This record gives sequence, C-alpha cells and structure tokens, in this order.
Amino acid sequence: MQATTSKVSGRDAALAMIAQVERQATGISKRYAGGTGITDRYADFQTFIGQLGEFQLFIDMVENRLGAFEPEKQVAQAKNLAVIRWGMLQMEVEASSIFLDRMIASGKPWPMGSQPFLRRRLSRLDDISSFHTDHVTQYQLTAPNAAMMQKIRDQIGQQIDSSLALNDFSIASAPSAFTPAPLQAEPVRRPAPKPKAPPPPVAKRVMRLQVREADGYSYIAEDGLAVITEACKVANTSIDEFAKALELSRPGLVLILNGRDPCSTALLKTLRRLVVRAGGVV
Repeated sequence: MQATTSKVSGRDAALAMIAQVERQATGISKRYAGGTGITDRYADFQTFIGQLGEFQLFIDMVENRLGAFEPEKQVAQAKNLAVIRWGMLQMEVEASSIFLDRMIASGKPWPMGSQPFLRRRLSRLDDISSFHTDHVTQYQLTAPNAAMMQKIRDQIGQQIDSSLALNDFSIASAPSAFTPAPLQAEPVRRPAPKPKAPPPPVAKRVMRLQVREADGYSYIAEDGLAVITEACKVANTSIDEFAKALELSRPGLVLILNGRDPCSTALLKTLRRLVVRAGGVV
C-alpha cells in the first residue's frame, strides 16, 4: 500500500512538472517568437539565451521523473518533452538570426567578452543539429531551417574578428626604465643569521567533486561550489564566466553547486571534465 501511494505521489509530481514545462514554453514563445523582444542589445540577448538554457535544464530534470509513469505513458511524455524542447531550439535559431541582423545593422561595437559568446553560438548550431539527427525518427521532428543556420554561421564568421575576448591579465606590464639609486654609506656588515629548518610539507588537498543520489536525481555535495571555484581559478576563469559558457545564470549554477538543485547528466559531465583538467579527480 505504501509503495502504491509513493508511486502515485511521484506520478502526480511529474505531471505537475510537465504542466510547468508547458506553461513556461508558452510564456517564452509569447515573449520572443517571431522576433518579439529581440533587440540589438547584446546584454538583452544574453539574458534571453540564459533563460533558454535554464529552461532546457528544467526539461532535463523533468525527464528524470518519467520513471514514475507506466511504460506506455513514459513514451508519450518523453515525446511531448522532446517536441517542446525542439520548438525552443528552433526558436533559439530564429532569435539568433534576428539578433545578428539587428546588431550588425545598428553598427554597434561588440562588447568585451562577446567573442567566446559568439563562438558558443556556432557550437550551439551543432548541438541543435545533433539533437534533430538523434531524435527525428523517434519523434518525427520537423526539419531545421538549414538556410537560416548557414546564414548565422556566415554572419558570425564575418563578425568574430571584430568581437572582443575577455582581457588577459596574466601578462605582467613591462618594467619601467631603471633609475640608479643615490649613493649611500656602506651598511654595517653583520653575521648572516643561521638558516631555519624548512617547515614540514603540507599535504595537498585533492580536488574532488562529490555527488550524491536522491529520489532518482544527482546532487552535488555541499562543497561543490568551493571545488568548482578552485577549478575555475586553475583554468584562469571565474564562476560568472563559467556560468555564461554553460548558458546558465550565476544564481542557478550556484544553487546546483551547493546541492540545492539537481544536476543534469550533461552538466555533471562538464563539471567533472573541468575538475579533471584542473588536476582533480572524479
């Protein structure tokens, strides 16, 4: 009886989340479909991309809940979510094309940090094409707008050199010209102090990203924020820049790294790659 009640509760929770996905998709479409809300402001478009990224992450979370349904309903709900996701991806392509048209027409200079953002737009086209290829047969997805996607590639290719990367502060400034010091009296010579014994070696803390499983979800352990912050320092970047690269808001990423929100499989792989590249272990 208890198992049956738990299964019904899980199914109700999954249905509520699916309904939320549908409402959010409708809301985003009303705000941005057809170019509505897309301006020639780089910051506004970044905000739009961040919203889409969080929405896609939310769909990942809901897909992890489909195990609460019977097999036939799992298939139906998986198709429903895939069709919604594909609609958002198509809108992302359309909005990207409109933004580039308006940004180029405005003649505004690209702001600092725009170069990696534009490069990410190119890789997103590859991600979108791969999603369609992987699911077109199973879910009968509509074809992507190949002409529009090629136009975006061409526009970014033309604009990438005029966009700006983030400043590199790792190179020290050139030393100033040498100015000889004024002559001084010869200092009094004192015997050199005895060398001190070297301090005992301190064991280096191993950088490791801990993960726990709960209710079918993966959660980062509470020290995840500290681990990723350390890994970002080794990679010469910041949490803010890393969040932008993931197309997440900083608060959203922090909630995941603090173990408050579940972590999708794709994001977990990315976090682990960052830690390993920074010298940590998984």
